[in-house]
Amino acid sequence: MKILWLLFCGLLVGSVQAMEVQVTGQAWVDGSVNMARDAALEDAMQQAALQAGVQVRSSQHLNMGQLDQDHVQVDGRSRVALKRIVQEGRSGDWYQVSIVAEVRPEAMCADSHQQYRKTIAVAGFSLVDQDQATLGRVGNVEQALPQVLVSALNRDMGSGVQALDASGSRLYADPRTAPVMENSQQRLTTSVTLATRLGAQYVVSGVVRDLGLTGQSRTLESGQPQNVNWRDVLGMQQPAPERRFAVELFVHDGLSGALLFQRQYQTSGLWNLPQDQSAPFASQPFWHTRYGAEVQRLLSGVTEELTEVLRCQPFMARIVSARGNRLHIEAGAVAGIRPGDRFQVYRTGTFYNLDLEPRTELTNMATEVVIKQVQPQFVVAELTSSAESLSIQRDDLVIAW
Repeated sequence: MKILWLLFCGLLVGSVQAMEVQVTGQAWVDGSVNMARDAALEDAMQQAALQAGVQVRSSQHLNMGQLDQDHVQVDGRSRVALKRIVQEGRSGDWYQVSIVAEVRPEAMCADSHQQYRKTIAVAGFSLVDQDQATLGRVGNVEQALPQVLVSALNRDMGSGVQALDASGSRLYADPRTAPVMENSQQRLTTSVTLATRLGAQYVVSGVVRDLGLTGQSRTLESGQPQNVNWRDVLGMQQPAPERRFAVELFVHDGLSGALLFQRQYQTSGLWNLPQDQSAPFASQPFWHTRYGAEVQRLLSGVTEELTEVLRCQPFMARIVSARGNRLHIEAGAVAGIRPGDRFQVYRTGTFYNLDLEPRTELTNMATEVVIKQVQPQFVVAELTSSAESLSIQRDDLVIAW
C-alpha cells in the first residue's frame, strides 16, 4: 500500500478552545422539503467544522428535521454542537439553513499508546525587524528563544521528544517571507539537510515577527531621544510602554522537508524597565518584567501545543545498513526502544505529479522487524527474510504508529 508523506499533515492538532461560528448550509430540493431541510442542516454543521479548520469524518443523524444527536464527530478531534437556528427557508430550488454552532476541538491521539521519544532539531529563529531589539538589547532572541523551547521540551520527560539545540543554524534567508520562500510542495531543503546531519525526525524553526511598542514612537524602540513632552518638563515619570511579542512557529518533516505545522502566537505586556537598561531575552531581568512574564506564559502554551503536535506524529527512524536479515537503525536507547519491540518497514521513493514536481512517497513493505539489540546510538533489528529479497536498503524507514 502506498502512502503519501504529506498525509501526515492530517495529524495536526488545533486549538483546544471552543469557538462559535455562524454558517449557512443548503441542499437541493428534490421532492421532499423535509429531506432537503435535513440535508441543509447537515451541510451547515459540516461548514461549521470546516470553518473552524477541521475535517468532517462522520455526519450527524437527523430525523424529520430533529437532531437525533446533538453533536458530530469531526476527524476524531472535534465536536460540533448546534446552538440555534438563525434563519431557514426555501429559495427557489434550494433550501437554506443558517445556524450558530459551537466547535470544540478535542485532543487528537488521545488513545495513542506510541511512547517512543522523537528526536527534533530546534533551529535558530529569525528576527524580522532588528531595530525593535534595541530597547533592552534583546537581539539575542534569535538564539535564546529556541534554547528556551529546547530546555522546556527536554525538562518534561513525558513530552515524548528529545530536543536538540540547533539554534546556531538559520533556515530563512529573508524572515519576512518565511516560509513562502519554499517551493510549491512547501519543502525546505535546509531543513532536510539539518535533520540528516543531526539525525532528527523533525525540524522546528520560527520567525519573531514583532517586538515593537504599542502606541509609542519608533524613537523609543531605537534608543534615540524622544521629543520632550509635558511629563518631562514637570519631572514626572513616563508610564511603562506596552510591548508586543509575536512569533510564528514551523514544524518541518526531516525526510521530505514538508511543512507539517504552522502557527503564529502573540501577546503583549508592560516593559517596566528604564529605557537604557539592558535585559537580554530570557535573562533574569527580562523574565522579571511584566512583559517577560507574559512572554513566558505564552511560551509555556507554545511548548504544550508543540508537544501535542509532535506526539501525534508517527515515530520514524532511518535504516543505515541492511545486510541479510539484519538491519541497523538510526535510533538508540534514548528513544525508549527495547528488545522485542516491533516496527513496520517502509521503502522510500519519489514520484512526480502532473506538473513534474517531486513528491516523497512511502511504500509499506508489509513486513515487520523485531528489535534484538539496543545500543546508545543505534539499534539492531531482524527480518524474517533477507533485506535483499525485499529490496530494503539504506535510507528506508521503520515506523511505529
